[in-house]
Order: sequence, then C-alpha cells, then structure tokens
Amino acid sequence: MTQGCGAKWHLNRAIAKDPTILDSVVLKVDTTIITQIQEVRDTLILQRIDTITLERNGVRIDLRRFYDTIEVDVQCPPDTIRIQKEIKVPQVIYKEKSFDKWLISILIMSFFLSTFVFIKLYK
Repeated sequence: MTQGCGAKWHLNRAIAKDPTILDSVVLKVDTTIITQIQEVRDTLILQRIDTITLERNGVRIDLRRFYDTIEVDVQCPPDTIRIQKEIKVPQVIYKEKSFDKWLISILIMSFFLSTFVFIKLYK
C-alpha cells in the first residue's frame, strides 16, 4: 500500500493508451538576415559634361562627369536572406485525469469497513 508504481510503468501505460505520444512533430525555424545599404563614392577628373546611369542585379551606378570631375555613386539595396530549418521535436500531449466516483465510493466503504473491524476487535 505504501509503495507506488515507478515512472517506467506509468510511461509504458501511457504509451499503451496512446502510442502517438512517441511521434515526432516537425517544427520550422525561420532565420531572416537583412544586409545594410552599402555606398561607394569615388572621383575622377576629366573635362566634359555627361551622366550615365547603370543598373544591374539591383545595384545602381551613377556616373556624372562635370567638366574635370567624375562622380561615381554606387548603391546596393538591402537584401533579405531566408534560411529554413526543420527540427523534429517529440510530441507531448497532456491530458487532465479525472478521479472516478466509483473509486471514491470504494475508498469510503473500505474506511468504514476497516473502522468497524477495529471496533469489533478491541471490544
């Protein structure tokens, strides 16, 4: 009466009742990396007026020539990199256990019966 069941016994009983608790659950983890804008400026000296704009793969280059000066502006827009990983996590389902009424009635009856037996023995 004073010794209870071990954790292994309870685990085996839970697996016998619901074997899906051993199944794994797939958990998706998203990682987002956002890069910052990078700009590079440089100057060359020439003698004419002209403007050229180039745009390739999201990189924009502005070349401005104003007499003896060339201005170069390069803009790289921010980029978003997404990394997805799938991690398997064991599924644990908690169920609330209710105490049955018939068990309570058996405990009450056994208490009264044992009390009655002790009274008869000590009289």
